[in-house]
Amino acid sequence: MPESKKSRRISTGARKRGPAPAQSGAVSAGRVVPQQNDGAIRLAMGAVVAAGCWFMAYTFTLLESPNRYLFAGMMALIALMWSISFCVRLRKWQRRR
Repeated sequence: MPESKKSRRISTGARKRGPAPAQSGAVSAGRVVPQQNDGAIRLAMGAVVAAGCWFMAYTFTLLESPNRYLFAGMMALIALMWSISFCVRLRKWQRRR
């Protein structure tokens, strides 16, 4: 059988290790290099999402649905998580500057 038709046997240790590391000077084509403004953009996005969630939590209380407070509470929890995420990002961004 020709050499190209033979199946290669790979040990389980080689599978777990993954591909060989690239050389120090080589840059892979699929790798994305982060920009300087990336932190500020993510910070603004977190603020917008948190504000939107708080607004939705408030508007859920104005509905006439019997479950309005349940939905408002769930949205307030989501808004709280986004607000905490925003605060953590803001601290990290301020430390970097």
